[in-house]
Amino acid sequence: MLKKLVNEAFFTLRIKATGPVLIKSGRATVNGPDMTPVLTFRNGQQEVFLPGSSLKGVFRSHSEKVICSLKQQVVCYPFFGNEDKEVDLEQRRKDYRDSCGAIFNELARDGQMRKKIENETHYVYANSCPACRLFGSTGFIGRISIGDAYQDEATKAITEQRDGVGIDRLTGGASHGAKFELEVVSTGAIFETDIHLRNFEIWQLGMLFVVLQDLADELIRIGSGRSRGLGKVTAEISDQEHNGRPGGFVISSIRDTNEPESELWGLGRWLNDGSYGTQKDDFLKNVSPSAQSQRGIRDQRVFLGEALTTLQEVAINDFMARIRGWQQPDIPKHLPDVPGNLERNGSARR
Repeated sequence: MLKKLVNEAFFTLRIKATGPVLIKSGRATVNGPDMTPVLTFRNGQQEVFLPGSSLKGVFRSHSEKVICSLKQQVVCYPFFGNEDKEVDLEQRRKDYRDSCGAIFNELARDGQMRKKIENETHYVYANSCPACRLFGSTGFIGRISIGDAYQDEATKAITEQRDGVGIDRLTGGASHGAKFELEVVSTGAIFETDIHLRNFEIWQLGMLFVVLQDLADELIRIGSGRSRGLGKVTAEISDQEHNGRPGGFVISSIRDTNEPESELWGLGRWLNDGSYGTQKDDFLKNVSPSAQSQRGIRDQRVFLGEALTTLQEVAINDFMARIRGWQQPDIPKHLPDVPGNLERNGSARR
């Protein structure tokens, strides 16, 4: 599946801080604030940015919560390996599958299964949970790429310092000597990141649109101190052209293919054989892009305004239907209850 290009989607996401934001650098200062934002060297100077890895983590975490809310035992719990320390293990197992990556690493300890996993990549994808299919795992690379979010050139982000204090659990007042300082990105800062999705299924578009909608509605916070009022943001798909690419939500496929102009095909319809755990009816009818064009070897369709709103609605409906009808994979439901049972396979902890 990764050796050929089937379909793609890409867009630029504008993220606006509607409150102070702090993604900590993890580096202590000698005489400055105790917590400072991450910095990068760009355009000849240091500036604040939002790491793509942090944004991808937010997207994945929120997607997992949504999937688990729609149907239990569909999405995996990626932090497998500490069952002996989990106080709510039984409840977690009612809601989540065990880690896809850990399960495949455990199965690979058997020689025949190792050959099957290495030679039949479709087996790993077909038996991975929805989150791992889109975002990846130690057993299979993800479909989505999220870049670092850099400051909008027209509105440079500024930072401000805030004081914090630890609360004494007995008195309810400030704890003596527990004062600390934060350096946060101020309200109004705007960042832009490029998001690229390749060889996608229609329900994966819907899952992505769910996250984008909740970001637009300010239901997702990012960074540190979210319970203290930090990290409030909103986001929208940019309609401005970037580096020669059109604005809006752009979907492309190879030119001169059999995809009708009024339909949008997902991976399952392109493959049309049920491989990789896909479905042959993986397509949307009566799509109406705002514009169409050719660029290189690709046919591009741009969705803006009402066309984008309609695409979001039908893709989200497809996502919800697919998750609620998700079938259990043909792999063990749970790994053995042996504390540290993956210690023998170091790759499962990486």
